[in-house]
Amino acid sequence: METFLSLAQRVISEAKKPIHYKEITERALKLGLQSEGSTPWATMNARISMDIQKNGDSSIFYRSEPGFYGLRAEGTQKSVSAKAQIVKHRVTSDLNTKQKGDIAEARVAELITLYGDTGLSCYRPISDDEGIDIIVKKRGVLEVAYIQVKSTFGDRNNGFVSTVKEKNIINKRRMLMVFVYFDLTQGDIHEHVFCIPAPEFLKLTANENKQPGLRTFTVGLNRPDQSKYAKFLIEKRELANKVLEILNET
Repeated sequence: METFLSLAQRVISEAKKPIHYKEITERALKLGLQSEGSTPWATMNARISMDIQKNGDSSIFYRSEPGFYGLRAEGTQKSVSAKAQIVKHRVTSDLNTKQKGDIAEARVAELITLYGDTGLSCYRPISDDEGIDIIVKKRGVLEVAYIQVKSTFGDRNNGFVSTVKEKNIINKRRMLMVFVYFDLTQGDIHEHVFCIPAPEFLKLTANENKQPGLRTFTVGLNRPDQSKYAKFLIEKRELANKVLEILNET
């Protein structure tokens, strides 16, 4: 039985150009892709994206733009070699909890504003007492989504580790829980984030041992695509399209 990656390679090779992961998945399903999940396209995106992140220039895939993947062997990507030595500057360890939260929320808002098929505008509430860190509005209409950002800062050792107050979770599809890992060695959030509608997050954490009034989110960085939250794992530049997908449901 062919895997997600082998079928993705076959599909892209036949297309002879980079194509979107949803189209890759549709063609792969016709070729016999076996998937037990209800969102095979999310798994496909995660598998290809993780392969690129893990193998770098050795990966058979490359990302031509957010959500689109091509094959390096097809010669559609110009090879760029960086011979200059890159000096890495470590982020200060003196950041307090509020500063960390503000930085992560601002980065998420930037990603949503910069990428996506349709323009989105982001607003930060004056108060986040209700667990809403970012309000996302679709330009030209009054449709909005609400985002709660939970961040973990570290040196790629602990992975995603966050607790969420139940009283701050609104049990609606348009309430999105976005979990990000801020890599102190890179000075930016991890290439992959989790974007989970509140109802699904509440279901997935319902039977876990927890402190009263809290829900816990814990995922290692090694293979996040194999966690129980895997179908909600996306490449960070896909956040805008995920929000649009939720907004377009109604």
